[in-house]
Amino acid sequence: MRALVTGGAGFLGSSLVEALVESGHDVIVLDNCWRGRRENLKEIEEKIVFIEEDACLASSYERINNPDSIDIVYHLAAINGTKWFHEEARMVMDVNLNSTLTSLQFAEKHNARYVFTSSPEAYGESEIMPLGGNESSVFSAASHHQRHAYGASKYLGEIAVHHAVRNGLDARIVRPFNGYGPRLLGDAYGQVVSMMMKSALEEGFIVVHGDGSQTRSLTYIDDLVSGIQQAGEGDGLTGSSFNLGSEFEISMLELAQQISKLVEQETGTLPELVFEKGHPGDSKRRCPNLANTMEQFAWSAMIDLEQGLLQTLRSML
Repeated sequence: MRALVTGGAGFLGSSLVEALVESGHDVIVLDNCWRGRRENLKEIEEKIVFIEEDACLASSYERINNPDSIDIVYHLAAINGTKWFHEEARMVMDVNLNSTLTSLQFAEKHNARYVFTSSPEAYGESEIMPLGGNESSVFSAASHHQRHAYGASKYLGEIAVHHAVRNGLDARIVRPFNGYGPRLLGDAYGQVVSMMMKSALEEGFIVVHGDGSQTRSLTYIDDLVSGIQQAGEGDGLTGSSFNLGSEFEISMLELAQQISKLVEQETGTLPELVFEKGHPGDSKRRCPNLANTMEQFAWSAMIDLEQGLLQTLRSML
């Protein structure tokens, strides 16, 4: 199978590319390296074709040799990171929407299967848990905050995918729930696990937003990649959506405490916890509805949190 992976140099994308190569597929990576890093693919760089271009631009796809031979497009290119949602809302919408529409148009033109990486954020502030069934998305008034620059862009992306399906494209949607693991960005614009670990190692403290009671279902990278690949390679899944996430919930306070203990175990230094005001619009709870995923290909998260956190931490030492 010949696969195109947009955003293939990022945290999730690079691990998916590695798995596809290991499975024997020919892989083309399209990434402008704004947040992704080419070094994430250094172990397999001779086995892939890397195109350093913007996934939002149709001209980028013109660099692909023999585009009609592309069997499947995995679209992961996007801007993630809560801080970006509030500081650069229009940029988030621009990149997320236009990269989706452009890659989708490429898949339609060349009759390639399409896998859209969406997000549980596409449901906005829905309080229905577990999340990700057929419930309606809920978005607060635009004047309240800009967090939904990301979630609403993913929601609109899902609409575009379903429109393409109705027009005959074989497309599927996956929604990873709070992925973590090696290569996850831990700077101020990164994601929570690596941000906590990086701060603990470099600053000696871990920041907890609010009172830390908000929960997440953290899912290790290898489990997510397995689910995305199964969603992409399975037959008869056109128009289906798959939530990919651990069913184990943990509060952010408990996560900080667990990371603090692991850092002490590995370095001999116990980081302190610092409480700060969180970002507006932060979800109080998020865990996945796996009913359709389990029914279609019996996927579940296999790596427990302590094991995954330890592997992630050791990759940063």
